[in-house]
Amino acid sequence: MPTSWPPYRPRLKTENQAVNEGITHSLGYPVLFHWAVLAIVGGLLLFAALKHILSLLAITIFISVLAVLSRLLSWRALKKLFCQMSLSENRAFPGEKINLSLVITNSKRLFLSWLDTEVELPYKLVTGKATGISPYTKERLRWATSISGGQQLSWKHTIECQRRGEYWLGPLRLCSGDTFGLFPRELVLPIFKPLLVYPRIVPIEKLGLPLRQLGGERVIPRSIYEDASLTMGSRDYHRDDPFKRIHWKASARLSQLQVRQYESTTSLSLLLILDVSSFRTESQADEELFELAVTTVASLGFEAYRQDLPFGLIANSVPEIEIPIGNGRSQLMLVLESLAPLQVGSRRSLHQELDKYRAILPLGASMVVVSGVLSPSTISLVHKLRHAGHSLLLVNIGDGTSPPHLHGVPVFSVSFQADISRLGAGRL
Repeated sequence: MPTSWPPYRPRLKTENQAVNEGITHSLGYPVLFHWAVLAIVGGLLLFAALKHILSLLAITIFISVLAVLSRLLSWRALKKLFCQMSLSENRAFPGEKINLSLVITNSKRLFLSWLDTEVELPYKLVTGKATGISPYTKERLRWATSISGGQQLSWKHTIECQRRGEYWLGPLRLCSGDTFGLFPRELVLPIFKPLLVYPRIVPIEKLGLPLRQLGGERVIPRSIYEDASLTMGSRDYHRDDPFKRIHWKASARLSQLQVRQYESTTSLSLLLILDVSSFRTESQADEELFELAVTTVASLGFEAYRQDLPFGLIANSVPEIEIPIGNGRSQLMLVLESLAPLQVGSRRSLHQELDKYRAILPLGASMVVVSGVLSPSTISLVHKLRHAGHSLLLVNIGDGTSPPHLHGVPVFSVSFQADISRLGAGRL
């Protein structure tokens, strides 16, 4: 699968804005402790001066000068320190590796004896784990070095993308201070880099040209349909023509109401339907099964693209996905980008939303419904689509005991990724 996609545009601040708006704060001891130490040193200095104890006086003066110099060096350490962070790719598939590059420039003359650099990475991206993980859990990359005045340092780290999702890498943290580490300070730069990881695609090799065989058992009245993407001209308006077909430019040119005429087609199209609500129970959501469902939908979409078959996607997620049927590489990209950030969350069931989706349910299209639990709502949806004359395939995720047919609709069970490559084999 090619990965030379167009750049994925970020929606956050640029790096220059981030550097100027970084937040610097102290990591040292509490202010009360500093004042207490200062009071003790001042008291010893006064005592040594009054009692003429030269050794104690020299030591307290040395400590005082050292503290002042350390404080000044710490205050200057993070000044004129510029950073750049970049990714070799901002789109990838699970299992692919990308390079994270970091460049730090010390534009002042001051030598920093120590500099700690830290970049936060999304936990799911690096480990691939999702169940029971807080969204605030982060993995961290750390580098420790020294940098002289006017020097530029660079690092490169390889990240293996473990899980689908839309991620932001960052922020960037720099920590430095005086040589003795008495007054460490931290600079937090809101530099973020976007990364989109597509769903995993499992090749469906054993089907050959299976998607052209989802014809079903019912014979619908019409065998020739109009393709709304192919306009062949216009004709006079009739009373039973829908309002949306009116061709306004032709009507204005001919001074008579005209409607669009579409070319007829007998080619098969595929509509993928993902029932997101079927993967959430009252208490929790099964994210691993949902991930398997997204992989199934992405694999079917890629197979349709490979066979040059028009396809679309519907998902009752938050936000909802409604991609009308189309073909080509741009259609595949649109489907993959819509599936990449998808999470388990739905406001209403597909059965309740079906009337809203009728505008993109083309007559004669074959449909693949990917569902989790075979709830009464899912069964009612299948029955309703079957009754409307659509040919269907129901893919049940995670349930190996599902019936082979449901209201005359073939049912295929997917419990593991290996089942996707055999999708429909020997069942249709």
